Amino acid sequence: YQAKFLVTSSYRSLDLPDMVTEASREGLRRAERHLELNPGDVRALYLGAGAHERFGDTKMAVEWANRAIALEPDDPGAYYNVACLYSIAGMTDTALDCLEKAVRLGFGQKEWIEHDSDLDPIRAHPRYRALLEGMNK
Repeated sequence: YQAKFLVTSSYRSLDLPDMVTEASREGLRRAERHLELNPGDVRALYLGAGAHERFGDTKMAVEWANRAIALEPDDPGAYYNVACLYSIAGMTDTALDCLEKAVRLGFGQKEWIEHDSDLDPIRAHPRYRALLEGMNK
């Protein structure tokens, strides 16, 4: 499931929307099957949450994201990926809350935060800029 989700970034960069959709659908299908056998797989949950949002199912996306955070409440990677989901969903404050928590918990890849297209919707927000500035210290 992971490879299908991760390849979507490349397809997006190459402006291949049909390939993005196809890979996302297959990734979600595989993640659902995987979670039947491994319901505690946080990565499958947060990657699947992003796919649910891209297909317009915000309710399911938030449910999967909440499950991921509940399973790993101290995982900075989970919070980072959930922040991406909320950013895409237009839930700016919640996205920033999760992104700030990810950094507090140790997510230190500033370059990733600066260039991840999932975070484009929140880049102009003062809290986003303050977070990046705080990472310089």
